[in-house]
Amino acid sequence: MSRISRYLMAEVGWSWLAVTVVLLVVLLTNRLVRFLADAASGDVPANLVFVLLGLKALANLGIVLPASFFLAIVMALGRLYRDSEMAAMAACGVGPRELLRALLLLAVPSALLVGYLSLVVAPWAEDTVQRVLAQAQQSNRLQGVRPGRFLELGAGQAVAYVTSVDAEGVMHGLFARAEQDGKPVLITAERARREVDPNTGTQFLVLLDGYRYQGVPGHGEWRVIHFRQHGLNLGTSGPAHVNVHRDALTSWQLWQTETLAAQAELQWRLSMPLVTLVLTLLALPLSKSAPREGRYAKLITAVLAYVLYFNLLEVAQELLSDGRYPAGLGLWWVHALMLGIASTALQLRFQVLHRRPSAGSTRKL
Repeated sequence: MSRISRYLMAEVGWSWLAVTVVLLVVLLTNRLVRFLADAASGDVPANLVFVLLGLKALANLGIVLPASFFLAIVMALGRLYRDSEMAAMAACGVGPRELLRALLLLAVPSALLVGYLSLVVAPWAEDTVQRVLAQAQQSNRLQGVRPGRFLELGAGQAVAYVTSVDAEGVMHGLFARAEQDGKPVLITAERARREVDPNTGTQFLVLLDGYRYQGVPGHGEWRVIHFRQHGLNLGTSGPAHVNVHRDALTSWQLWQTETLAAQAELQWRLSMPLVTLVLTLLALPLSKSAPREGRYAKLITAVLAYVLYFNLLEVAQELLSDGRYPAGLGLWWVHALMLGIASTALQLRFQVLHRRPSAGSTRKL
């Protein structure tokens, strides 16, 4: 490996790291806002917010890395053009072939990494997110109680309203409605807490200092009991039910499934490493700029090219899932189209790329 190749790989590598961090921060900030809103409403336990955030980061890393790698190449090579370093390299005999060879030395391992993330890590992370949420929402129904909000307990066996919750999880000013022998039961209590029988797994809502009213509305026969402690049976915790989405299935499961939706999802995962390689070819002509050209002119063009590529893949995936065009085309026509655009751009920008320069000729970067 030549010194220039190592220099180009270092420049692109550092830019790739910086762009990846920025994109992940933007992505995770949006996710964090959603998870915090869910935690505030009691839909997600507060202690799992950052666990879910990390899993979502792993699930989306296979999509973020191709974009950040593409933008990093455009930014790094664009700086070399603006600082006239490319002109100095051309004077030393470094042409487009050498640039492309150096970029591919970094792009091929990157594509393999993206493929592993997309095919293995992302579905595992999505499946883990769904299982963690299902188990947490089942075993900790009262952990995220929000004061002033009605909450279903015991799979709808009771409905409770809590005035306030202290730091230890003890509920104050509780009102609950349940049924016993087909008759409604109304319960008020000063305090309440949740307990689980470790032997049977039965959940109880333990009410302290309250009243129990049992009867039929409109009839005079009511039974009123004052209690110091009263247990409300919420039932036994069964296994958590997990709704497995398509993106949480393993790649092997998708391969064995013959539905168009499963094939579209599998081809989407296989597309990510191909996107990395195709965008590498497209980045070389896009990064070429004049010394005095605007700093972000090529970057805007690169962002638009990536958005076009990504949206075409999404549209093709939806059309393939719905069976609106032949399954044999799959998502491969999108890659063929973008590869053709990248090859054309390379030929137009670097007319010497398809042939070796003759003796005495100069390489133009």
